[in-house]
Amino acid sequence: MILGSNQSPSDIDTMIMVLNDTKDRFVEQYKPINEVRRVALQRLNEMCSAAKSWHFPPEKNNETECREFLRGSRLLADASMINGDTIEEKVIAAFKSLKTPEIRAALDEKLQSMIDAINNETDPRKILAISTDENSYLKAADDYANECPECKAFAVQIPSSSTVRLVFYSSANCGANALRRLVNLLGQEKATSETVFDGTLSDTLYFARPDMIDVVGITGHKPTAIEKLAHEIHSLWVPVDRSGTLPSPLKLTAPKIPSVGSFNETFENVADARAADLWDENKKISVFWSGGIDSTTALVALLKTVPTNRLSDLTVHYSDASVDEYPQFYADHIDGKLTVAKTPLTKTPTDRYLAEDIFLSNTTKEIPKALKTSLVVTGELGDQCFGSASFANNQDRISSTVDDFLAQEDFLDIRDEIDALSDACPIEIKTVPTLMWWWNFTLKWSEVRYRSLTAVNDPASFANVRHFFDTDDFQRWSIANDNLKIKSTPATYKFTAKDYIHAFAKHDTYRDKKLKIGSLGVRWGKPLAIDSNHTIISAGDTSTNLDLIKIRYGDNLKRYVRCQ
Repeated sequence: MILGSNQSPSDIDTMIMVLNDTKDRFVEQYKPINEVRRVALQRLNEMCSAAKSWHFPPEKNNETECREFLRGSRLLADASMINGDTIEEKVIAAFKSLKTPEIRAALDEKLQSMIDAINNETDPRKILAISTDENSYLKAADDYANECPECKAFAVQIPSSSTVRLVFYSSANCGANALRRLVNLLGQEKATSETVFDGTLSDTLYFARPDMIDVVGITGHKPTAIEKLAHEIHSLWVPVDRSGTLPSPLKLTAPKIPSVGSFNETFENVADARAADLWDENKKISVFWSGGIDSTTALVALLKTVPTNRLSDLTVHYSDASVDEYPQFYADHIDGKLTVAKTPLTKTPTDRYLAEDIFLSNTTKEIPKALKTSLVVTGELGDQCFGSASFANNQDRISSTVDDFLAQEDFLDIRDEIDALSDACPIEIKTVPTLMWWWNFTLKWSEVRYRSLTAVNDPASFANVRHFFDTDDFQRWSIANDNLKIKSTPATYKFTAKDYIHAFAKHDTYRDKKLKIGSLGVRWGKPLAIDSNHTIISAGDTSTNLDLIKIRYGDNLKRYVRCQ
């Protein structure tokens, strides 16, 4: 008997036993390649179908129920079809349910690519290897958003404005897609039609949402030096360098940095003069008071300089959070003494999911109302004059040397650009706080000028906006007094402004211990951009639908692409 004559091949579907060349034993041989392909394709389909059903089964949750729950319009008790007992568990299940169709579609696309690979391959071993590569198939579920880690994180986490921000920091194109997906998940874009824009657009922008980079057709965009530094100071919109050193990806313009000259005014004199100028406009004034240092400085200055019989022209807009941040000032100088308008804050409910408005905060929603009847005064640009929230409560950054700080891996490939920007600074940069002040002062000024105005629909309203620190003299003071912004601890951040407040209010604890707190509740804003004529560029409800943007503006937005 010839060796192996009674044996079967290890894979009976794709192999047969044949005599070897010496005719002394039977060996395995693959069947014709088309037969191998047929078997491989059958196995591939069976494997992928089973894997998809096991790992990503069609969700039983009702899509409408999931969306209503995520929008906050369905009670916990009325979301029985969504898996989970707590609000948090049901949120995760609802997002998973809404994302599963996308994942299953990505798996179908991967299956087709594996089919194509089998049909194009001539090596039977490789063909069969493809048909059993379950790991490669399931990896498509992780990669369906994109290849970058930030996109993967967005795909597997509960999406929010914060997770989208991280995606933008990696890629403007990926971020734009993530923002659109979040809008779709929450059903926030309800507009189905648009009108053609019949106005005139300027050739430059004051302000642009980061997805504008994608909208104007810049593909494969990776963060440039200016964007990386802007991210370091928690910038959200497309930055513009007021020093003219670092180029932006879009055509943006911003106020020039004033020359200091022989300027030697004190902070008190600058603040008092600013307030007096505001009163001299002879209009009603609405000051948006957060309880923080910047808005309290503005309010104190207005109270110090109020003309006779004009106190009734002042309205303080505040919230419960404002009182919590500075209760003594509210009790001593606002409550029962000044005209007030309380901004409603939504408390976290216990019976439903609180759907975050990713575009507008409660404060920004109130500003357009006040603009109709008064000047709106905010504490915006105080951080730009004093430093940056990115170091204010970080002792390590306050204490670190510039060389050690810039030795971080994130800065290695842009060190030349950082040095060029530092060379443009009108003062010598000896400390990390000074370095980050300069980044904030030059790269984020324009953004902060407009971020609180993203609910404004009437461009004429911009004429009534008065950010308290938005003056040449405050900028001159900032440049000329680097030693008066912070000492050696977080509690000393803005100590000059706190001394100014203390001279009026006499609250030692606030002066000595008050730390930086972000009060605005920054959101994306519904305008896609604001041009240098204060034309608001938007389409639909959220300015995320590319079809609506195209209908409204055609190709006119491409004018904002900076020539490379």
